[in-house]
Amino acid sequence: MKKLTFLTALILLAFNTRLTAQNEPKVTKEPTVYKGVTDQACALEVAFGSYGSGIDAPSFDKVMSLIKDKNLAYTSKNIGREGEQRICLPLTELKRKAKMRFISQLKNIAKEGKLVSLSIR
Repeated sequence: MKKLTFLTALILLAFNTRLTAQNEPKVTKEPTVYKGVTDQACALEVAFGSYGSGIDAPSFDKVMSLIKDKNLAYTSKNIGREGEQRICLPLTELKRKAKMRFISQLKNIAKEGKLVSLSIR
């Protein structure tokens, strides 16, 4: 019985790991930009991480200011206990050139920030 339980747990773990790996963003040539988003409703996700002392508040404020200046729809989800967040942006309001310019502005904020990254669909 113990062997069957162990085998079942092992199979479930392997299956779950395989599913998780398929949904994770892929690293690109830029260290703060990833290909793939965790929520398919998002064209772009901005993630704020923490080493143990909270997120980079100035970068978060810059991103939120940019989003509000452009009057873009977004959702935000807490992903940690220290203020880590993921901001989902569908970007349906922007045309191609404006979208590229907006993404470029976000990339600059991410490069200057600490543990700030973008995931692009």
